[in-house]
Amino acid sequence: MSELTPAQLCASRVITQSCGEPADVWPHLTFRPQSVVVGARLADGEEVVLKASGHHSVAAEANSLRLAAAAGVPVPRVLDEGEAQGLPGAHWMLIRKARGRPWALPTPNVRASARTQDELGRIFALLHACELPGYGPLNEKGEGSYARWSDFLLQAVTEPLRFLHTAGHFDRELVTRVERLFSGQASMLDSRPGVFVHGDLGNMEIFVDRRNRVVDVVDFGDAVVGDPLYDFAHFVRGGPADDPRSAAILPGVRRSYAANGGTEPEDWDQLFRIYDVFNAVRGAEWCVREDFPWISGLREKVVHLLNR
Repeated sequence: MSELTPAQLCASRVITQSCGEPADVWPHLTFRPQSVVVGARLADGEEVVLKASGHHSVAAEANSLRLAAAAGVPVPRVLDEGEAQGLPGAHWMLIRKARGRPWALPTPNVRASARTQDELGRIFALLHACELPGYGPLNEKGEGSYARWSDFLLQAVTEPLRFLHTAGHFDRELVTRVERLFSGQASMLDSRPGVFVHGDLGNMEIFVDRRNRVVDVVDFGDAVVGDPLYDFAHFVRGGPADDPRSAAILPGVRRSYAANGGTEPEDWDQLFRIYDVFNAVRGAEWCVREDFPWISGLREKVVHLLNR
């Protein structure tokens, strides 16, 4: 434990108080400096994970896990919750460690298991069958924090645009074009249904067994009430502009989604383009903050999408 940060040491003490002295404790890598994730192996061999964050409400994330479980989605069970002042955000949740292994796709050949794609389509259909009040990030009651879907999208893209402009990566004209895209399409965006959306599902948030069956879905910290298409537009799209994963995987997931009762809008392509711009802007901001070399490609992608 000597290598743990003060916040991680606090997390290990919380685990001890909740579960007894663990046999082993280790930190998990997180790209958000205001988040702490610590794993532990208990005396009986069970593995648990404690999560705390100053970036989002962990209490809301715990409730999202319960909502997903009630919908029939395989997720880690929430074991305990509480408050500890030494943790970012103060609130913490303790969950069972995800079963199986992350669905780590081989690169550059991104052929994916047909079974996993089929199960993901079913999981999306289960989530999107849950209609919830409001729009945007879920609160602790399972409600969205905004009155309109377009308000959340515009607010969520405004700060990244300002940051990218100040840092010299997006000029004022490009910032204005992006803002006008979301304000100009507000009526169409607001006509979309408000359902339970994971919001950040990549292949590393999907855990599979040896037969490529999905056994757990994790990381509901960015869950929102919004357009079901938002989940498809975000699906495995956290990489560079030319990331081949989505194009290789999404068709199979969409076929399964339709077969399991999911409904696709007639204006799929137009909505997908809007969400693609949203993703590229936020991805560009993340690249600058984390010093990833994808910024130029993502900026060019935004320009290309706007020109379409």
